[in-house]
Amino acid sequence: MEKLKRYMADGKAGRSRRWVVAALIVFLFGAADRHFAEPQAHATGRVPSISLSASEVLRIARSLGSGDPYDSVAKVVLQQASESSLHMTAFEESRFFIYAVGDTAGQATNAQSPNTPGSAPRIMRRVIILKPSVFVVDDEVIDAAPRRPIDWWFEPANTAEAIGRINNESGWKVSCETLYPQRTNAPGERAHGENPRVESTEVFSLDNSGKARFLHFLEVRPAASRNPRTRSELTTVHGQWKLKLWTEDRIVRLTLPPPDQGAGEIAVSTADGKPLLANQPLAAGILPHGPEGVRLMEQWDADYQGKRPPAWDIGKPADELQKAVSEGKIHPCRAVDLCCGSGTDAIYLARKGFQVTALDIAPTALSLGERKARAAGVSAAWLLANVLAPPNLVPFDFIYDRGCYHVVRDQNLNAYLDTLRHLSRPGTQFLLLAARADEEGPNRNRSGVTEEELRFDLLPLFDIEWLRQIRLESNEPGIGPPGWAALLRRSSKP
Repeated sequence: MEKLKRYMADGKAGRSRRWVVAALIVFLFGAADRHFAEPQAHATGRVPSISLSASEVLRIARSLGSGDPYDSVAKVVLQQASESSLHMTAFEESRFFIYAVGDTAGQATNAQSPNTPGSAPRIMRRVIILKPSVFVVDDEVIDAAPRRPIDWWFEPANTAEAIGRINNESGWKVSCETLYPQRTNAPGERAHGENPRVESTEVFSLDNSGKARFLHFLEVRPAASRNPRTRSELTTVHGQWKLKLWTEDRIVRLTLPPPDQGAGEIAVSTADGKPLLANQPLAAGILPHGPEGVRLMEQWDADYQGKRPPAWDIGKPADELQKAVSEGKIHPCRAVDLCCGSGTDAIYLARKGFQVTALDIAPTALSLGERKARAAGVSAAWLLANVLAPPNLVPFDFIYDRGCYHVVRDQNLNAYLDTLRHLSRPGTQFLLLAARADEEGPNRNRSGVTEEELRFDLLPLFDIEWLRQIRLESNEPGIGPPGWAALLRRSSKP
């Protein structure tokens, strides 16, 4: 492990960033000449195929720590997409791991859009890279043709080698272990003879639901080592995979629902069990990344890791939210809570019969919210996502924002307004609680917004049902800062 870390730190690890990005793309979504061509072939009866390259895995391991790959990754993914409309739907980077999800359908997370007979299959790939040398690849195929066989290909650098014993250049090799399902043919066997290349291939069939799922664990290690240095254990609990990995210095626990059903969770500890990363949700959308992104994510999450909650975490539902619900201004429906924090308001809505999606960028806050919801006997969808780049969700009937708008307004107002546009439809209600600019009153607040600014920002998209001055609630002593409470409704304007 230390040799690999030193190797990644030397000049070779700083090779052309463009070369690294191309490597990661081929790894994430298979060789472009086959992975993207096969869906078209599938419609004419050929067997669809998914692939993974040992050479590209090795190149990625060498490049980790040499900057932020995301912008170039997303650009290359979209260029490769052609008619399959490939979308990067989630990306997360921390000190311990990188998480990425690609989806050929790019459909809304909670949409009902089954494939039609004869259409290309939907292929989702989830990749977790445990820095610096362990890879988990979770592929899901959703097809309208049950029982149609699916090829899963592993392409070694030396095609004469068998899966699990792949020798590579520069004294390193990649081992690949199939965790699910069990192989049905021998390594190197090609069940369909139209391709003369010798490759390690596994052929599986979709079940009657039209779904197939594959889980592979890969490790980059010195070629001289005889055995993998990482052990794995896979179990199934309530339809979700529980994957435990023992590396030389860490224990990693992953909860992996099918990629089309959720993001899952991760926890990291030292080899002797000391927590390094508490159990937390994996990303449902695109999060800040690169060295600065990782720093910001840790900074935002730190607000919820101290002994005292942040000032805005008041431990009870907001008065204005309770008033709007109790007075019948808002009725139970599909609702989204933007920047939900530790989830007190989301749990209140769930108790009142709302179908709640709670979104925040702080994983610790979401973990707190999920535990509180379980204790309260209610459920909600807790999504780790950036409100300025949310996952692709079906529009909601009700949007709730307490304390987010006035914070992100100065960062990227246009992105926030795009989020409101994508998460709403004509008739959607929007309850906004925001800081009010007040130059003269007690607890003067210069960081809020004026009435003119609020109207200018939101009236192009919403009609205002009412707007009034309030005092925002806080867990700090004294009178709360000045604020706005506004109930809006999405207009029919574009």
